Amino acid sequence: MTKGQGTIHDWRVLVDVLNLSEMMGKSGVGPEVLPICEKAQDSLHKAALRFQDTKQMGLDGQGIKSIRDLIEYADLQQGSISRSEFEKYIQKTKNYIKSNGDKVVEIE
Repeated sequence: MTKGQGTIHDWRVLVDVLNLSEMMGKSGVGPEVLPICEKAQDSLHKAALRFQDTKQMGLDGQGIKSIRDLIEYADLQQGSISRSEFEKYIQKTKNYIKSNGDKVVEIE
């Protein structure tokens, strides 16, 4: 992703990290991640649009920074709760995505 050679799978993994961190932040686990989530979401959306035009998946400089920050916060969030609580957030995130499909960005 940092050199324009990412895959759709790489993008999807980052989106999953984003969605989970955002859900946890909105639920009170590390709410300071929310501004980082906004920046990361914008960067991933730009990467998806770029991919549709060029068939190359990558992030710009700001995108790389926002994703690195997101991963750091996600690690802290996950380390601050039990495994069972983390799994509840995974399920909660999946359910939210299913019920809000009209707000989901897809890439082809």
